[in-house]
Amino acid sequence: MRLWLEAILMPMNDVGSSLTGRNILVTGAAGFIGSNLVPELLRRGNRVACLVRPGENTSRIQGLDCRIVYGDLSKKSTLVDAVAGVEYIFHLAAVMGGVSPEALLQVNSTGTRYLVEVCREQCVELERFLFVSSATVMGPSGKNDPLDENAPCRPVSAYGRSKLEAEEFLASLKGSFPYTIIRLPVVYGPGSDGGLYVFFKLLSKGVQVNFGALEATVCFVWDVVQGMIAAVETPRTRGETYILGEEKAYPIEQVYQTIAALLGKRPLRLPLPYIALHVISFFIEMLSKLRKSIPSVTREELAQYVQYRYWRYDTSKAGRDFGFQSLYPFEKGAQITVDWYRQNGYI
Repeated sequence: MRLWLEAILMPMNDVGSSLTGRNILVTGAAGFIGSNLVPELLRRGNRVACLVRPGENTSRIQGLDCRIVYGDLSKKSTLVDAVAGVEYIFHLAAVMGGVSPEALLQVNSTGTRYLVEVCREQCVELERFLFVSSATVMGPSGKNDPLDENAPCRPVSAYGRSKLEAEEFLASLKGSFPYTIIRLPVVYGPGSDGGLYVFFKLLSKGVQVNFGALEATVCFVWDVVQGMIAAVETPRTRGETYILGEEKAYPIEQVYQTIAALLGKRPLRLPLPYIALHVISFFIEMLSKLRKSIPSVTREELAQYVQYRYWRYDTSKAGRDFGFQSLYPFEKGAQITVDWYRQNGYI
């Protein structure tokens, strides 16, 4: 754990100085992105409370000088203690898949509304409420037309719809509540056991699963962390929505080649029909339920990426408004990720 935290903190550069000595609540703190965010907030001298579900695995944030607060976003009364005295909220907690659409809405949408309502009912004087949404709220893009924040939202998944509903609730409060929305594409990096981790794992075994063309915007988790902090430090971002990610999108073949080269592998190319992938993802979901963990891939995710091939997003607004830039292009970020996976027994 100590080596991991040092690896996270040392490469990061400050993007501002105002978020120092503040009282901050991070929901989803024990998850992949949250466990990368919390150490950076602490490094800046903030006092951080971490909202976690009762019984949730908190190993990712063990040993950190933060306060653990137990609560459930689907139960409004359990959130009162979490918001007491906070000045900033980074709301990352979400259910990503493997459950019913109703369960997604209960946590991702209703849970967000509950959190805001508790803040208002308890007269919490927030400087900023940063809501971490998903680029899936916009749905897939065209081959040569990346989507920006002004694009109509056409989510093709229950997860995307649940996040969009939460965004719409926040938008209804514009001018009366200090929110900022951050939409994330595919995020990868140290600590991830979902998303691109499947590719790292398979390629480490010398296997490349081919299921056709795919192109997507990605973002390294350390860039996400710095982007979220920069967003709340900037007054003009209040009431605004931003996409974080690299300027370029990556074809899946380039992703495969980069990871394989870093691993020193010449993988066996294994074409799999959709039905086989569907069955595999079903068993991954079932195993995750037994382990009470987040599935690395769900049938819904698989279906949307097989049906829709382009997930390209324009991230330039974040650059213009608060100076966001990707310091870790995929090859650099993937090298750090491979090293972390090896050191921690993930591959």
